Amino acid sequence: MSRNIYLAIGCVLAAASLAAADIPTITLTPMPADLYDLDHTKVYLWGFAVALDPGKTVVAATLKFDDIRNWDNQPNKLYAHLLNITTLGVQERTDNEGGGDYFANTYTGAHEHLVTYQNLTTTPRDLVFNFDATDLSKLNTYLADGRAGIGLDPDCHYYNNGVSLTLTTAHTPEPASCMLLGVGGVAVLRRRRA
Repeated sequence: MSRNIYLAIGCVLAAASLAAADIPTITLTPMPADLYDLDHTKVYLWGFAVALDPGKTVVAATLKFDDIRNWDNQPNKLYAHLLNITTLGVQERTDNEGGGDYFANTYTGAHEHLVTYQNLTTTPRDLVFNFDATDLSKLNTYLADGRAGIGLDPDCHYYNNGVSLTLTTAHTPEPASCMLLGVGGVAVLRRRRA
């Protein structure tokens, strides 16, 4: 194998070992946890702080609603956005069922649409949304100052037993560290061949 392939293998192994050694999970919940049962006349902005260690990024994120249920059997929607906000805690704004997505139509701050949920039943169920690569990139950008948020616009009354955001973080190997570990891997492989 060529030297570049050894270095690439070493870098992958280094990243895997760093990730396996240190992947803490952070679970955040708003106060109150059910966000006042997501009243249809309101819009909710939930700002939170996350202090990541140097060299760490969020590598996975899940937004969860426990036992979410519609107040009736009509096709109502819940809009969820990732927000670049600095105000911590839960803020309520009144939109009086303004129709459509408040964050797409009225909100002027930086945001990323996450999901539009439509529920046709009063039967409770867990709603779990996993961030994709674009969402994670935005979240890490927004967290550069240690703060971000979730925006929710319920166009119906959505009862629930709690909202949570779970973040998984990991070290991102620096190119220099990756190179050193790769060179070490090459030395070990060469010693085995000899």
